[in-house]
Amino acid sequence: MKTSRSTLSFRIEYFCLRGLAGLLPRLSHSARRRLAGVIGTFWYRILPYRRKTVRRNLMNAFPEQSPAWRKQIQRRCFQTIARIYLDIFAGFQLDNKSFQQMFNPIDLAPLETALKEGKGVLILSFHFGNWELAADWLVRQGYTLAAIAARLANPLADRLITAIRTRNGLQILPKGRRHTVRTFRFLRNNHLLYMISDQNAGRKGVWVRFFGQWASSFRGPALFALRKKCPVILTTCLMDRNGRYTIKFDKLSTDIPNGMNEDQKIQHLVQSYTSYFERLIRENPEQYYWVHRRWKTKAPEYLKKSGD
Repeated sequence: MKTSRSTLSFRIEYFCLRGLAGLLPRLSHSARRRLAGVIGTFWYRILPYRRKTVRRNLMNAFPEQSPAWRKQIQRRCFQTIARIYLDIFAGFQLDNKSFQQMFNPIDLAPLETALKEGKGVLILSFHFGNWELAADWLVRQGYTLAAIAARLANPLADRLITAIRTRNGLQILPKGRRHTVRTFRFLRNNHLLYMISDQNAGRKGVWVRFFGQWASSFRGPALFALRKKCPVILTTCLMDRNGRYTIKFDKLSTDIPNGMNEDQKIQHLVQSYTSYFERLIRENPEQYYWVHRRWKTKAPEYLKKSGD
């Protein structure tokens, strides 16, 4: 019975996504924004999905703000997520001219400088702004780029989303240690490797401070940077008031203080880019993906007692 319910749920989800994939590219930019506003408001007021998670995350991240402020950010967060996802489904399928109209002018100098080192470039982003369209924008500029992504639980939805993501040249590399060699080879050819690096990593993650809370983070991005000695570019793709996106590239300093072992080096780098994104999220809190249970794994007692 459980399998039957899961199969039915998967099919319903798939047909809804396929309907959106067919409808959204036909809508104008302004029409998509209006539709997203309706969906976001409906989610905020009616749907129970992750509302408590968003409320709890905002309380943890911004305890100094008033309940009214956090409530306003929560509402805007749901609307922004709706706009971002509608733009993702539409954007990947638009022709190049229409697609480019979604973006403001972009400075590629930091990325081009990093590529001149000839070691490949590791691009890191958070679930912040429109991380999906940033990848599509890069492949449309002619860059060879692969993103590391886990499979979706719904195999039907996974095939649909993968087909949409890869239609313009983006490559998807599987997530997991057993695929590390393949990933190293990809970087070796001076290509771009794209990773989203703010997921909860469980008990085996590296612990860093994020909005004053201990957060478990994957060590993979820092490990790649250290072992491949490749430059690391931090990327954001934020939406302005008109619904257009600005992609920004900043190089992460990978200089490590003397005397650190490998675990300490990894922790140092993960904390560095986590602090970078935290600063930007504080400036644009409604564009962060607060529906994630970022602090799901509780910090070990020795960290709580340290007070650091």
